[in-house]
Amino acid sequence: MVLSGCQKFAYSVGHVLNDLCASMWFSYLLVFFHKILQFSNSMSGYILLVGQIADGIATPFVGYESDKSSITCKYGRRKSWHLVGTICVTLTFPLLYMHCIGCSQTTAEYAQFVYYAPLVVIFQFGWASTQINHLALIPDLTNNDGDKVTLNAFRYAFTVFSSILVYGIAWLVLDLPGSTSNGHELSPIDAPSFRNLVLSVVGIGIVFSGIFHFVLKEPPRTAHASPGLTVNGPDETETLLSHGDQGLSEKTTLLRKQTSDTVTSTSNMLHWYQWFKKLPFYQMAMLYMCTRLVVNLSQVYLPMFLTDTLKMHKKFIAIVPLIAYLSSFLAALLVRPISKIVRQEVMYFWGAAFVVSSCVWGNFIPEQSMQIFGQAILLGFGNSIILIMSLSMTARLIGKETATGAFVYGAMSLTDKISNGIAVVVIQNLNPCKCNCPLCAIYFRTVMTYVIGGIMLVAVVTLFITAITRKNEPLDDGRRAGTAEA
Repeated sequence: MVLSGCQKFAYSVGHVLNDLCASMWFSYLLVFFHKILQFSNSMSGYILLVGQIADGIATPFVGYESDKSSITCKYGRRKSWHLVGTICVTLTFPLLYMHCIGCSQTTAEYAQFVYYAPLVVIFQFGWASTQINHLALIPDLTNNDGDKVTLNAFRYAFTVFSSILVYGIAWLVLDLPGSTSNGHELSPIDAPSFRNLVLSVVGIGIVFSGIFHFVLKEPPRTAHASPGLTVNGPDETETLLSHGDQGLSEKTTLLRKQTSDTVTSTSNMLHWYQWFKKLPFYQMAMLYMCTRLVVNLSQVYLPMFLTDTLKMHKKFIAIVPLIAYLSSFLAALLVRPISKIVRQEVMYFWGAAFVVSSCVWGNFIPEQSMQIFGQAILLGFGNSIILIMSLSMTARLIGKETATGAFVYGAMSLTDKISNGIAVVVIQNLNPCKCNCPLCAIYFRTVMTYVIGGIMLVAVVTLFITAITRKNEPLDDGRRAGTAEA
């Protein structure tokens, strides 16, 4: 299937609502619950853990159900699940950044936890439903490796755009003259700013989701004429009938070949449980998990690093991430042309080098130093490259096994969600202090330097092991991201 520019654009914006919410979730959830709602370090981490576990459980379930869905209407199985997820996200996410209904300053922390936890679970189910089915649309829309990289690059470009938008709005609401957000440090008085921020980003996300659902048409599922026999669908039948005998004579040979190939392909199609017998599946899961840990943990703890370690003004929790994502956007634009001549593994290695360099630099930045902008640029470049390449390598792993594509993405995301939740809880519980003290400064510098840098090195080792196990495969297997033909 050849995708038009309009279709590529519509696909690219289909994840904007999720991306807007994800930026707020990872960048400001701990900040909001700890500094605005006054939750303890550990309880703030448990809120995030509940979300990650719910997302991790929902992701493979949604992937499995989406793959086996019998929806045959023109709307499509992937878009139907995507719509369900969009509704769940829209209804629950704004409530997470507002004071709980009926709560007061004397309401016990555990009671507030009981209020927010179900909202987190519903939100994460919706987020997973939208994410998995949006990713699973890529192999459904095209089987060309170059187009897959293009769609992933465009998708990530709008991910970066979404994060830029979130941080831009956050900058405005936290530093707007005459607003309620006065003072150098974050405090409960900043609650209205977070309310305005979440309502703005969800409203914008709904607009982009509407573009996705109204413009992009999901390809129809292959119809089964008889057990074990797959035909090309109604369009092929209409073409043959419109040409009469001449059309039949011209296309009979081709159709027989296509039918024979399809029968063979169908009989060899992988079932979801057969992925567990493949070593590359586990290698890719490890690489994807480490990649997401690096991206998400750097996003979660960068605000803490800025406020508690570098003693920056609270507006910098918007400005510095904004700089990082501007550099991510530039990197996303450069990935496509470079990937035509450079292997995905090489691209990933250079992205990892940027991340490790930013971690080393972060260890030596003094308080209130503008060097943070240089570190943010390196971090943005690195995160963008490793994330795009990990998604492209996952699409390459799936190949033509599109029938179980959502399950693969779901399994990858499961490792991501669970590991992120556990990592945040461990980091929060190991925090040696409960206030802005010298121990906090040292602690968050350690997280941004050694924890994130160490995970990145584990990912690089996994990358080398994966590359070694693939060395005997043919060169035209799609390892060069934009050169393989379908």
